[in-house]
Amino acid sequence: MKIIDHYIIRNFFISFVFITFSLLSLSVIIDISQRIHRLENNQGSIKDALIFYYPFWSIWLVNTFYPISVFLSVIFFTSKLAKNSEINAILVSGISFKRLTIPYLLSSSIIVLLSLIINYYFLPLANKKKNKFHYQYLLNSRYKNKYENNQTVSVQISNNEYIFIRNFSKKKNIGKNFIYQKFYKKKLIYILKSKKIFGFKKNKIYILYDCNETKIKKNHDFFISYFYKIIKLPMTPEELLPEEYIAETMTIFELKKFIDIEKKIKNVNIYLNEYYQRTSLPFSTFIFTILGLSISSRKKVEIGYNIIIGVILSFIYIFFIEITKIYSTKDYISSYISVWSPNIIFGMIAFLLWNNRNKY
Repeated sequence: MKIIDHYIIRNFFISFVFITFSLLSLSVIIDISQRIHRLENNQGSIKDALIFYYPFWSIWLVNTFYPISVFLSVIFFTSKLAKNSEINAILVSGISFKRLTIPYLLSSSIIVLLSLIINYYFLPLANKKKNKFHYQYLLNSRYKNKYENNQTVSVQISNNEYIFIRNFSKKKNIGKNFIYQKFYKKKLIYILKSKKIFGFKKNKIYILYDCNETKIKKNHDFFISYFYKIIKLPMTPEELLPEEYIAETMTIFELKKFIDIEKKIKNVNIYLNEYYQRTSLPFSTFIFTILGLSISSRKKVEIGYNIIIGVILSFIYIFFIEITKIYSTKDYISSYISVWSPNIIFGMIAFLLWNNRNKY
């Protein structure tokens, strides 16, 4: 049986590498053709993109869709084994379908382990490089101007404190029309306004220009104006307006620490989705391995038909994940349920198909 194990494992990885590389090459070519005009408009070049963007983008892409590559790989080479009667020969020789599953799971276990390490530690580093190039060269001019100079800040910094800023520049850390509000038992007791605000990038000190503050009392309000005022807030400019994809640039431990801080003041489901998916996505490899083996191990079904089924199920899985994440971001369901429910449902389907195949 060791010879058969080695044979299956070798075919597993050869098919996986071939399909992954093929899909990646096609994706890079398509992506370059769609982004070449934005590169030129932002004074970038294809050479720069191939050196400073696509190597890191490829790591992100492969790590995001490799369970699908595993699924298609298992279907592809197992269908060939079944078509050549090799699966039937193995089963007729007295080896059970359950025993035949072991080398498949061993192969997927290696991929899962590598993926967990990459997800937890190395992928965030690649995402930092990818995002830096993306924001500099691949944004259209309208969105780039909005991203760099015209963002709105609306954040709750404590249970009873709120901050609003219009036209905040991420590039210069300067904003217009700053408002700070403080409440006591749902009653507004303090307002601080300024026409301009400047924040220091690496600390929590801010300078307000042309500002005034109002202390609201029972009998009357106290109003004071300042040419400038220095204040300290509990958040840096980057924390007030974090990057749209900041979660994907953090290691698993940095992300956990970030979530613990942010959850005190706002809904953090969008970050929890990323946190849980770092683990759930690698484990989906086991599910797709079993599912692919169960679908493609019958001789009477053609390879092309199996691949079509695999592609359809892959799209359903991806669609299911995105839908549940949207519901989680809107706080309709918990992040844990939204991220793991596709695995649970597809895991049940995979087990039923595998159990049915095991009976014959």
